[in-house]
Amino acid sequence: MSESELRPRVFVAGLIQLGDIVLTTTPERVSQTIRKVTSADISHAMICVGRSSVIDSTGDGVHARNLERIILEPGCAGHVLRPVEPLTTDQLRSVISFARATVGTRYTMTGAAKSVLAGFVAGRRQFCSRLVAQAYRDAGVNLVSDADFCHPGELLKSGALVEVPNVLRNLSPDEEADWRVDIDNVQAMRDSTNALLLEARKLCSEIESLNDIDAYLVEHPEGDAHFVQALRSSRYLELWQEEFERNSWQYHVALMEGHDGSAERKHKYCEELLADEKLCQNRFVLNHAGYVTANTLHPRQYFALKVELYDLLTQFHARRVKAATAWLERRGLLEPAPPKFLRPHTPEWFASLREWNPEQAAMAEAAIKAAESADVCSVCADDPARDYVLVSRPAAGPGTLRLCDDCFHTRSVDEPMRLF
Repeated sequence: MSESELRPRVFVAGLIQLGDIVLTTTPERVSQTIRKVTSADISHAMICVGRSSVIDSTGDGVHARNLERIILEPGCAGHVLRPVEPLTTDQLRSVISFARATVGTRYTMTGAAKSVLAGFVAGRRQFCSRLVAQAYRDAGVNLVSDADFCHPGELLKSGALVEVPNVLRNLSPDEEADWRVDIDNVQAMRDSTNALLLEARKLCSEIESLNDIDAYLVEHPEGDAHFVQALRSSRYLELWQEEFERNSWQYHVALMEGHDGSAERKHKYCEELLADEKLCQNRFVLNHAGYVTANTLHPRQYFALKVELYDLLTQFHARRVKAATAWLERRGLLEPAPPKFLRPHTPEWFASLREWNPEQAAMAEAAIKAAESADVCSVCADDPARDYVLVSRPAAGPGTLRLCDDCFHTRSVDEPMRLF
């Protein structure tokens, strides 16, 4: 081997896009066995779901990982694959949503072993290449002949994928020393998720993912107290605090200006954050809406706590987007855009409100239907009504309302407003 081939390598995260498939291997014996059986130089597969974030299935289940913290030891291969036919925006969202929905699902060693055989029925548990192939199949893209049983080598040879070149770089000795002692900050989330699911499975062994807890609680309200305790003991509700403290510079432009990181690093961070935001909607908004609906139809303390959590996470994400936007605008790297407000009761207004608060959207629709007019108050259907903008604009949703005088005076006590 040349001197460069003796150095560990990492992926160049800036060259990897959402939906890309990342293939790796390790020097471990299990990996060597997989490579020998499958006649491939790789043994593991992941999906890129965000800025430097991948989701994969390993022995501790399906979880997110930091791509920039993955080190390929000397002699270990790494590839990045991308669909020959670019995914549509809807397909990309489907791939990412599928992967995220499986977080927490247990790993199946048996399923992975059977991936080189045939004639078996797939269960709900996951292994790495199955997760990737099923996510794409869910979006209408077949990467392999059998998405339920396939191995990483089949993905590498798939005619539906093309390899992205030059995605690896060598680590210098100084970088390697820093990276090997750096803490895997995503590990806390993996541990917390597994702890929550471990407690959940004490009530129902069929629970695999976090979504399964929601479905179980709908049918079994008597389990609410158990799941609330599991939520708290796992520290799932507190993880945002550690993230905020670790990366507080990302949440306000003044802190970003004073942060000792390089301008190049900040520029890259801001552009990648805004690019992700433009392509894939903030998942915290969708999670918030889902739990608002669940708690409206099936009131549970567990759902209420999740509503509060995703409300908070949405606000924090909005602060990050605002800070990144301001940092780029100050340097002339982004054209300032005037705030956009949606006129109440338009199709766009309803679409935005449904994504944030389906219950409130349903109430407005019912009011309009009862009055047989869209010009009435969003709350009580009285006429006349005027359009208002919330002065303290929420982190998500349209931020506007159509209100009669009575509803305006009632709501403006807690939510200051101005005329549209």
